[in-house]
Amino acid sequence: MISQLRLAVDTMGGDLGPRSVVPACTRFLQNYPEAHLTLFGPRKVLGTQLSKQYRLESPNRFEIIHCEQIITQECNPLQAVRHRRESTMALALQAVARGDAQAVVTSGNTGALLALSRSILGNIDGVRKPALGKSVPSGKGSCYLLDLGANVDCSAKDLLQFARMGIEAQHIHTAIAREDIRVALLNIGAEAYKGTAEIRKAANLLEADPQINYVGFVEGHDIFTGAVDVVVCDGLMGNVAMKSAEGVIRLMGQKVFTIEKKGYFKRFFGQLAIKLLRKWRTQLEPARYNGASFVGVKGNVIKSHGGASSEAFYRALVTAKECADANLAARVGAAMARSGARNPRGAG
Repeated sequence: MISQLRLAVDTMGGDLGPRSVVPACTRFLQNYPEAHLTLFGPRKVLGTQLSKQYRLESPNRFEIIHCEQIITQECNPLQAVRHRRESTMALALQAVARGDAQAVVTSGNTGALLALSRSILGNIDGVRKPALGKSVPSGKGSCYLLDLGANVDCSAKDLLQFARMGIEAQHIHTAIAREDIRVALLNIGAEAYKGTAEIRKAANLLEADPQINYVGFVEGHDIFTGAVDVVVCDGLMGNVAMKSAEGVIRLMGQKVFTIEKKGYFKRFFGQLAIKLLRKWRTQLEPARYNGASFVGVKGNVIKSHGGASSEAFYRALVTAKECADANLAARVGAAMARSGARNPRGAG
């Protein structure tokens, strides 16, 4: 039985590798004294960086597992499963499978991570396709969005499963009762006749499920208004929606910087709004919401952005802590078991 929070960290994923991961890990250990981190990567590289940054009195709060094999962004999922079983990503996942860690965090290749997670941890019983999901800020708190890119081709039954898993994931972030969580499908319009045949079929399945508070179709802008609590879509639509929103937020930050460099009169009037713009930018900065969960596998797997800064990777570690504290994977498993009992032939 694990008596403290234990996370497994792939230090070699992403664009920056240990340069962003190690500072994030040392900050995390300082802010969460109950945490223990197991870092997977080259011992010499990690040891040097840790000796420069780690200043806590308890050196037993982290462990380095030496590993030099890494999974690059060019590595396809099949190669990862067949030929990268000793990689930093695979070994970190194995730590979760053994029960040595409660969650794994990586900035590595998304396709390889999904394939290895399914191979090493396995899918939750009844789940056909795990989905990548995360909680994003909305006008009334947060909204859980999935899938964010794990599955481009999704059937209506897949979308129904995503809804069931998304309800459980959102439930750990809010005080809303499961039956009151409002679920919607992302579509090109709110009218019932719009969208592909598969999306319309998914709408019928969600509407027929008595355990889902389905409220209909929504468009991209509705994700952030607070009108719904869970938004379900395929990985293509979800990934585009999420990255488009992040691009708008970055543009807002650039405009703030531009105001500060304008002439006197423009700068004077710009200053009236600049504090508010800065506040919004800080609250909505994508790095603050880094860390998406692979819901549907038998373990807590957190995917950080490939280009994550130290701040962003720290937020992914916090997300991993929240998932571990809530035992998200087990709760999703229990939810899927309940839905299977209601529908033994597996509408999901």
